[in-house]
Amino acid sequence: MSMKWPERTIKEPDRELPKPTPDQLMSASEIFHDNSALRSSNTQLYSWIAHVNSAPDIRGVISRAFTHFPGCPVTPLPRNFAPSPRSFEEILENRRSARDFNGEPMSLETLSKLLYFGDGISTWWNTPDGLDWPLRTAPSGGGLFPIETYCMVLNVEGLAPGLYFYHHLKHNLECVVEKDLTGALSEAIPGQAESVRSASVCVILSAVMQRIKFKYGERAYRFLMLEAGHIAQNLLLTAEAEGVGGVAVGGYLDDTMNALLRLDGVEEAVVYLALFGYKQKLPEVTTSR
Repeated sequence: MSMKWPERTIKEPDRELPKPTPDQLMSASEIFHDNSALRSSNTQLYSWIAHVNSAPDIRGVISRAFTHFPGCPVTPLPRNFAPSPRSFEEILENRRSARDFNGEPMSLETLSKLLYFGDGISTWWNTPDGLDWPLRTAPSGGGLFPIETYCMVLNVEGLAPGLYFYHHLKHNLECVVEKDLTGALSEAIPGQAESVRSASVCVILSAVMQRIKFKYGERAYRFLMLEAGHIAQNLLLTAEAEGVGGVAVGGYLDDTMNALLRLDGVEEAVVYLALFGYKQKLPEVTTSR
């Protein structure tokens, strides 16, 4: 018995669109999407994934894949957070992108809560083969966690302006560069200079490509982008719960952002940003009947 699918109707635009050129038909995004597709014929990839999942020496390494900046000044972050009085449903319904910040400094506790619930280590999994595997608040393909978190501190109580690295394992901040980078960040995000100047912090997500690509090949790029999106949503929902405004930023200059973080843009590259700050109170609107 065959199943009949309903006809699919796609509303076309009122005006006639130009026909795509041969170059557009073979765009880089289309080629990548096809090349990263999983098919039943990918037997060699499936075999390799199974080997990675079962090899004790490989598992021992990938369960401890952490970036670290030894020798940098360290700021411990608080862990005891007061629960949000708002319901999860209310937080979801009220989350909106906020670009107008009032310039007030963010507390260190609030920043700590953003980072922890954004992608912090929430528990440990004692695996059958004797490994303690860290588990985070955001899902990650194969538990490989290729996404790293940097903080461009602009106006946070108790922290000098500069670039900080969030050490997931120790839940602390490592000061990579102590310098006011507001101007440099504004140049990297065209058209949002005012938001940058009034924000408290910019959370920057970078991807360590080989940490996940060694296992999943071309499919890895899809996984790490999805992971960055999961983390960004965690950050934005936590911000809403704390009464903090936030906006995800995808329109940044790649080379400029990578240069700010001293990344080569190949082995490790910036993939997502989010600006956070206390919301600017809008004037009340009164209406007369």
